[in-house]
Amino acid sequence: MKDIKLLRKKIIWEKSPVLLSYSPGEDWQKYWSVKSGNWSQEDGWLIGDEPGNFGGILFSKDYYEDDVMMSFTVKTALPATRDLNAVFCAHWDEETDYLGTSYVCGLNGWYENKSGIERNEVGNESMLYSTTSLYKYVPGTEVRMTMGAINGHSFMVVDDVLITELIDPEPINGGHIGFSAYCTKLMIKDIEIRKIYWEDFIQKYEPEY
Repeated sequence: MKDIKLLRKKIIWEKSPVLLSYSPGEDWQKYWSVKSGNWSQEDGWLIGDEPGNFGGILFSKDYYEDDVMMSFTVKTALPATRDLNAVFCAHWDEETDYLGTSYVCGLNGWYENKSGIERNEVGNESMLYSTTSLYKYVPGTEVRMTMGAINGHSFMVVDDVLITELIDPEPINGGHIGFSAYCTKLMIKDIEIRKIYWEDFIQKYEPEY
């Protein structure tokens, strides 16, 4: 993985220490907590299945106070085609028994095959999001996703390409990290969580003519 160049920030990959490197096995429930939906493990894959019009959520058991990012390999389990989603800075709302204030990122979602990031609020109402229809995920293919946030500056990278970033003026700091199979069936493996090391990134134009 190469360094991630964000607006005014550069994430230095080799200086970002690994907190967890995990290939799913029979011990998967030691690391992950099923919050909703149906989750299992098979042949080195975590499998998330939720046929309803909401998210089947899997949370890390660890709560991260620091800014972290997670990388993982994911694909849809055909005939499922949509919503390859992850959550970060994530919280569970006990009153609604559903995902609370969190960031959600994904591919082939938002009902129109869009990719992007949103801030989820209690009641699943979001007024802050960044989406694009330019990235086209091919259902059933494996992709490598990396996502996370630096004090509310969130980002999503797919196969070493920055797809979108979002700066939250009221950042969510700290939380769980995990996945959301939203009305779909996902397969996930080779999970790595790193503490983010970043530096200021001076960006300016030089005359080009």
